[in-house]
Amino acid sequence: MACSEIDMLSDESLEEDIYSDSSDFYVAIKPQGGGIDSLAEFDLTTAAYKVKEGNNGSKYPVDIIMRVDMTIKDVAKRHVLPFLPAKSLTKFRAVSKEWNQWITSPLLAYNQSSTFQKLSGYFYQRLENKDDPPIFLSLHRSANGVPSPSLGFLPEVVKVLSSSSGLLLCQGKDSYYVCNPATKHWKKLPPPQYYHGSDPAVALAFDPQFNIESFYRVVAAVPVLDHPVVCFEIYCSESDSWRCSPSDCLELENTSLAGGGSYMKGVAYWRNTSSNEVLAFDVKNEIPAVLHVPNIQSEQRGALTQIGDEVCYVTAYNDSGSVFVIDVYGGVDMGLKRSVSVNLGSKKPRTQVLGIPKEECCEVLPCTDSDTVVIHTDTTIYFYHLREQKLETLQSPGRVDTDKRFLPYINSLVMVHNSGE
Repeated sequence: MACSEIDMLSDESLEEDIYSDSSDFYVAIKPQGGGIDSLAEFDLTTAAYKVKEGNNGSKYPVDIIMRVDMTIKDVAKRHVLPFLPAKSLTKFRAVSKEWNQWITSPLLAYNQSSTFQKLSGYFYQRLENKDDPPIFLSLHRSANGVPSPSLGFLPEVVKVLSSSSGLLLCQGKDSYYVCNPATKHWKKLPPPQYYHGSDPAVALAFDPQFNIESFYRVVAAVPVLDHPVVCFEIYCSESDSWRCSPSDCLELENTSLAGGGSYMKGVAYWRNTSSNEVLAFDVKNEIPAVLHVPNIQSEQRGALTQIGDEVCYVTAYNDSGSVFVIDVYGGVDMGLKRSVSVNLGSKKPRTQVLGIPKEECCEVLPCTDSDTVVIHTDTTIYFYHLREQKLETLQSPGRVDTDKRFLPYINSLVMVHNSGE
């Protein structure tokens, strides 16, 4: 779109072109350290900062002192926009030519992907029917939507496998794709050397901070047929090629791994489908390890998620009526660190067996927010904030079953190089 056309566009017309599913505009800013926090103590109501001789200019940030003509508009553009989700930023392209150029620049894409790390919603998909496209469940539809929730911009129907800081890893009939659902940019990966299977144990590893080139890796855990060995094949976007890692894992009792994988704090994780084992792989140092999560009851379906600065295993179950118990396991031995009883406000059990009320089934969903436990029930998704002891709810996309795969998603502007579009 030419810059000269921006003045002719309203926010509504631009929104219809890029995000046709939007409703009223909604912005939620939660400072996450640095950036906007560093400006909180200053009075930003003046039209400009001008440092004159004799004034104590050192109390202002250096980048403001260097711009004697910086207005409140400049402060907002530079220090507030990186804290907003991608969909909100797309709306702001209609403000002016200058804002359009800034929001579409690679530098803003890097700043925003490094700064905005709040959960925006979930991509979920039923696995039994290969023709069912993925669906996006947004926490705030007007601020955190995507233009094509079914990923229809990709050249074929795909299965979503892994998510990492705004990027998705998907599998087509014979190919892998890495895409950014917010910008509809995507890349088809070259074919791997090993056969990964129809539901491969792969994890997308992307760390946006200090990574202005937006390089990422895809790690595949590949069991060796008829041997108790798991080898690792790694795709690197910097070289656009796959290679075999020199490290193997010989410690798994059973090499049946769940399809897809998660990536947290530099480590990729895959659950074992038939035991309480978790395969972990340090992506930078290429060191595998095996963790053992607690043996729990069948109704306690847990998930690996980040609580504070630690990767933990979190479970939840319906204790009685509207009371649910959240158990947080952590440490090297995955011991019980915390147990919380929460009243989720359910008035009565949702299901019955032979006319007898049965406690509500639930599962814990993976989450990118380090203080939030997400509980999915047949009717509601609950977001329980541990520190504030606050509860938020979202309508459930359907009953709890093992056939749905939920991937946490962050609405990011991160660039996908060598994009298919």
